[in-house]
Amino acid sequence: MTLGRVLVVDDQVYVRQAVSLVLSRAGYEVVEAEDGGKAIRLMAEDNNGSRVDTIICDLQMPTVDGNEAITQFKRHYPDVPIIIMTGAPDFILTEILKNQGVTDYLIKPVRDQRILEVIRGTVRLRQLRRNQG
Repeated sequence: MTLGRVLVVDDQVYVRQAVSLVLSRAGYEVVEAEDGGKAIRLMAEDNNGSRVDTIICDLQMPTVDGNEAITQFKRHYPDVPIIIMTGAPDFILTEILKNQGVTDYLIKPVRDQRILEVIRGTVRLRQLRRNQG
């Protein structure tokens, strides 16, 4: 049994793998996507949207960027908490996204403990929302 399922969306393979490793070692199931388009497709496939407990999403990615992906996630999966994780902070965009329901914001590089702390909170939030609905 896992602690929860997390979708990690980042175009940098080493970032995705590092975050995935930290989360899987802590007991989470991890699904990875290298851009927003793939993440949107993954969420739509096989009812993943209802099984994902948290999404960690980079902002600057080729093809479909994080802003566009997050907009789609919030529209189709409003109860799934979203965490922005970026190496190029855009505080104006972050405030806009937080006003649209983004749960948290992490600036790369992120300490493993900080990632786990945030994920614990968002997975708990998702599970509470599931139990209420």
